[in-house]
Amino acid sequence: MRAFQACDPVATREKTIFSSMKKDVDAIILMNAVEPNLDSSFFYATGIPSGLFEGCLAIIEPRRTEVLVSELEALSAKEARVKVSVFENGEKRGKLMKKKLSRYRRIGVNSTELTHSNYELLKRMKIPGSKLVDISKDLHSARMIKQPDELSRIRKACSIASRACQAIPKFVREGVTETQAAADLACEMMGLGASGPGFESVVAFGSKSAEPHYSPSVKRRLKPGNFALFDFGAKYQRYVSDLTRTFVCGTASRKKKEMHSTVLEAQRAALDEIADGVMGSVVDEAARRVIDGTKFEGLFIHSTGHGIGISVHDPGSISSVVDMELKEGMVLTVEPGVYIPKYGGVRIEDDILVTKKGCRVLTSCSKELRAL
Repeated sequence: MRAFQACDPVATREKTIFSSMKKDVDAIILMNAVEPNLDSSFFYATGIPSGLFEGCLAIIEPRRTEVLVSELEALSAKEARVKVSVFENGEKRGKLMKKKLSRYRRIGVNSTELTHSNYELLKRMKIPGSKLVDISKDLHSARMIKQPDELSRIRKACSIASRACQAIPKFVREGVTETQAAADLACEMMGLGASGPGFESVVAFGSKSAEPHYSPSVKRRLKPGNFALFDFGAKYQRYVSDLTRTFVCGTASRKKKEMHSTVLEAQRAALDEIADGVMGSVVDEAARRVIDGTKFEGLFIHSTGHGIGISVHDPGSISSVVDMELKEGMVLTVEPGVYIPKYGGVRIEDDILVTKKGCRVLTSCSKELRAL
């Protein structure tokens, strides 16, 4: 992989963003609404490490970034190497926005994360001669290739999640509820340096492990023979990891062992295919071919992976239905699975960095079928 040189992260981000622009714009505006409708690209572009920033916005130029923030966020904003302008209330925010934006004719907006109310606000300003241009696809392209500071944070998030995962058998026992296990896991990650979970953890016992997007139950308890699936991540300086391991309570049956070994073989086949220039569909097919060559044919019901970074579903995909070329510097998940309704499921997920001739696995927790 090419060597990266240390530099100002925000200056690097500005260069990366505008070098990815296929549409001609003078500046890009990234607007936050209220939690949870915050534009993740706002934090990607500014590099601001902490704070909520509801109702705030960033104006990105090729060599300059400015953030317009409320008094609540002024101190947090000043931690980043960006120009900061502070407004006192909504009315003054509108006037400040119009003044700042009046110098531009073509203004790029991130339509995928721009709320309708903020879009209407921009339209009502009626800035003479200006035009709003959707640059969301180009912005997503820029975010796919991680910069050195991003990789550093992702590696730390992966390390924290991996260490917490390794400790799961120490605090998860027969009789514990899914919500208690999720709480203990979050506590473990925060004790290791995470600011919190990267997203709502999936802790699924028994037949519920066959539901990939499942929320833990306060009533469901771990019973002997159950699968126990943990899909979780750590958040570190806004960047997250995403890791899944499947355990068994007590002794695993032959069928459970077969499910687990099949998924592990599928993941290894996918990892072997990854390299700069390889199509994501080829990687997906490698995993699917292994599973569909067994009695578990047709039970891998989602794509093989997705982008990871400042959000748990960053731009990028490893899928049979998305024609995406993998490139050096991308960080993605690789997570094949087998799901049998009313019985249980197995998923094994790691975060990887695409390199010139292969990939580097960033998560390091044991992949064996461990007993709880």
